[in-house]
Amino acid sequence: MTSAPSRRTLLQAALAAPFVLGARPARAATTIRFSLAAPFDGSNAAFFLAQQNGWFKEAGLECQFDAGAGSGEAVSRVGSGVYEAGIADINSMAEFNVRNPAAAIRCVYMVYFRSPLCVATLTKSGIAKPADLAGKTIGAAAPDGAYRLFTTYAKAASLDPASVKWNMVGLQLREAVLAGGNADAILGFDSTMYFGLVKAGLAPSDIRFLYYSEVGLDLYGNGIILSQKFRTEQPAAAKALVGVAARAWQAAAADPNAAVAALKAHAPLINAALEEEKLRWLIKNQMTTPESTAEGLGAVDTARLAKSMEAVAAGFGLAAVPTPADLFDPAFLPAMAVRKLPA
Repeated sequence: MTSAPSRRTLLQAALAAPFVLGARPARAATTIRFSLAAPFDGSNAAFFLAQQNGWFKEAGLECQFDAGAGSGEAVSRVGSGVYEAGIADINSMAEFNVRNPAAAIRCVYMVYFRSPLCVATLTKSGIAKPADLAGKTIGAAAPDGAYRLFTTYAKAASLDPASVKWNMVGLQLREAVLAGGNADAILGFDSTMYFGLVKAGLAPSDIRFLYYSEVGLDLYGNGIILSQKFRTEQPAAAKALVGVAARAWQAAAADPNAAVAALKAHAPLINAALEEEKLRWLIKNQMTTPESTAEGLGAVDTARLAKSMEAVAAGFGLAAVPTPADLFDPAFLPAMAVRKLPA
């Protein structure tokens, strides 16, 4: 005699039912080249969790995730059309769009609601506020957004930008010059610099940040970007991609350990403990704000975005101030249930 199905079996069947009922005849998957803005690390673990769980395949997508060397590279890759999608800083994307109006990249899903741009220093330096940077040496990389917006930051903080000295280095050497005493401070994303300094042997208590947001530069950060061609010629696939990404970020926020385990399966050489700490940092400091808690990840406040672009245009020396419509396309946002951060 066949036994009655268990409650667990019934629940699993109920969850699977929508996918079974909605099944369609097999068709070729849409191939998407996706540019990350960083190496394989905690900041992009969510995508590998989705890939491991088969969510992209389930949505009819075949995604290739390539490591990147910063938002500038990711924006250039997508703007060129070689990559269909990526994740990058919306401020770097804004500059690209003004200088390359035919490219028409759009951000379609915001992930970082608080910009990570900041000054990093060591407690022993005595730098506790922007005014303390006067006469000090700052290490920076010329292409980095934090460096290129420093003049705007300095003016907002009533600091004379000419009062600081510079040690210009590559992104890979930025933390080394601070740890080695060849700079009093460095510029960049908080998490990137923090974990670079920790890897260099510094204790967390030795590291201090001065955020650009603290002087009124209320900028958004990284979001998912789509090329003009992909967005306009394959809107269904683009919407499916964003939907899976939203589901992935929600799952990664609920279980960072599982997300980093998926990342390590893809990139075995990572330090899983450190990358999980980085992911938890991003969830706490960049993703979780009153705005994202109320509205879910993905959408932007157009008034806030418009105001932030005034500072970005001034800092980057742009000929025009991009409007929210020039930057963000809400047409691809999934339902709130998939965007809401887990409690």
